[in-house]
Amino acid sequence: MKSNRYALLLVGLVLLLLSFTIGCGQSQSEAYQEGYKAGFTEGFNAGLAQSGAETISPPSVAPASIPMTIYESIEHGFSIEYPEGWTENERGVGTQFSTEFTEPQGRLTAEVSVEYRPDEIVLADAVSEGKAFIEAVPQFEALSEGDITIGEGIPGYEMVGKGDLRTGKVEKFRYVVLVREKQVFYVGARGEPAAFDQQEQLIDAIVDSFKLLSTYTFVPPTPGVGSTYTSAEYGFSIAYPAGWIEAPPAGRPGEVVSLASAEGLPGVSVMVQPVGEGTTPAEFGPRLNQDLSQRWGDYELISEGEITLDDGTPAYEIVFSGTMEGHNLKSKYVIVIQGTQAFFIMGFSMPASFEQDEAVLDEVIRSFHLE
Repeated sequence: MKSNRYALLLVGLVLLLLSFTIGCGQSQSEAYQEGYKAGFTEGFNAGLAQSGAETISPPSVAPASIPMTIYESIEHGFSIEYPEGWTENERGVGTQFSTEFTEPQGRLTAEVSVEYRPDEIVLADAVSEGKAFIEAVPQFEALSEGDITIGEGIPGYEMVGKGDLRTGKVEKFRYVVLVREKQVFYVGARGEPAAFDQQEQLIDAIVDSFKLLSTYTFVPPTPGVGSTYTSAEYGFSIAYPAGWIEAPPAGRPGEVVSLASAEGLPGVSVMVQPVGEGTTPAEFGPRLNQDLSQRWGDYELISEGEITLDDGTPAYEIVFSGTMEGHNLKSKYVIVIQGTQAFFIMGFSMPASFEQDEAVLDEVIRSFHLE
């Protein structure tokens, strides 16, 4: 959805990609890895399936009988209600913000995403962008769309369909596009088709509980003067240039930090996972390349080989392009190993701007230092 929506999506895809690939060579249980690959929110049922047990379908419950929790964001100027006991997860990069609410079994997730534009935007333009994004997802099937009013008379545009929205499987979804001045909201839910159909009344109640607060205080992040991020827990540091910000971790397994320009792209993510004792980057890199080639559509290896970081640390670099979730990406993936810890440093940008962004990506990646 233009550069901003694409930036938020890309960051999410990068984190999901890292979760898919860092399991290579690990000694975690197979059930956990299968849950990992299923997209995190599906982990519980994936683990059950791995063990041969049946997954549990949530009963259809009248919304009036479900205790609700109010989520309110003064910063972004909205509130929404979701069922008690659901997991809340916030994430944001620059002018992008998203919060998800997932039911305990991970089969249904409600979401509010907010984008900030440099200029005021009208609903028709936001809808056009939203439709272009939705229609590009793999295995897309449109079910319905049209004008709608939610909450306390907020006009929007609703899109209902099926497709693979970053989860590796086809889900049913309903999203309502709303605008306020320079804000674009995407309010809705997605989940396994059976669970979605069983809980349509609840989804309606969640979406209709959305309210716009009278004021919001969001201030776009001020580009930094350049700094160094240090992790005492994992024993590394990495420098980033002026104009970049630190994005808070989204709670993914192994994720430590995401660094990006205030606009969301280009960016660099760092994740940490265990590897076998004695594994070297030169041994691990080719295996990871093979894993990437199997998980990405139109995968094209541009280059790979051993490199040395600025402080002399040996590493292995893979540069590639490919398609994930219907989007073409270009990335630089660097692996550093110390003892039984593997550090995955991934630089990314849109293919059209990767060449011009490569110098700053190299600057950040090669500044990685083991403390």
